[in-house]
Amino acid sequence: MRWLAVLAGFVLLLGADGGGCSAPPHVVGVQDYGSITGRILDATTNLPIPDVLVSVGSLYTASTDAKGAFVLSHVPIGQQTVTIRAPAYTTVTDTVMVTKDQGVSIGYARLVPIAMPAGMTTLPPPPVPSEQPSEQPSPVPPETPKP
Repeated sequence: MRWLAVLAGFVLLLGADGGGCSAPPHVVGVQDYGSITGRILDATTNLPIPDVLVSVGSLYTASTDAKGAFVLSHVPIGQQTVTIRAPAYTTVTDTVMVTKDQGVSIGYARLVPIAMPAGMTTLPPPPVPSEQPSEQPSPVPPETPKP
């Protein structure tokens, strides 16, 4: 009979603790999210590479569009490693900090061809477009004198 009382106490304890259904915050599905964006370019031509696999782990993946752009949405917050893979190119990784309900950009990621011809070099990266438009005033036409 004593074991029955111990078992009943254990069941009550489990019930008070949520029955073991609570999960730590690092478990997928119980945390906050943000997004990661960027563009993938060929390092020898600075041309966009379409259909590149971009991933954070194995659960969060995207492919680049015709302009080499991608969006990884619903990525857990915190430091994340972005892996970029394309056939015939070296694999590139980048680490970013994802914040709640915000987007973070990796800018341009440049992939080097695996079979790069001898003597060919990579180009310097293009300038990263600014996030904000420039604050230059519009030109004001000169006033014409009234007769």
